[in-house]
Amino acid sequence: MAIPIRSIPVLEGELARRFVKEAKENEKKRGTYRFSEKSVASYKGIIEKAKKFGTLPL
Repeated sequence: MAIPIRSIPVLEGELARRFVKEAKENEKKRGTYRFSEKSVASYKGIIEKAKKFGTLPL
């Protein structure tokens, strides 16, 4: 049995402009979060251990 198609909400007017503006501002912020050196060292250790045992899914 088919599922009925629902209408897709569409932003218009000022809401649409605000959404696009905020999306562009947030694109500029991508990757700007700073991790502590302790966190980075821990991550690297986990990845090295996974590579050593061949359990890295990449």
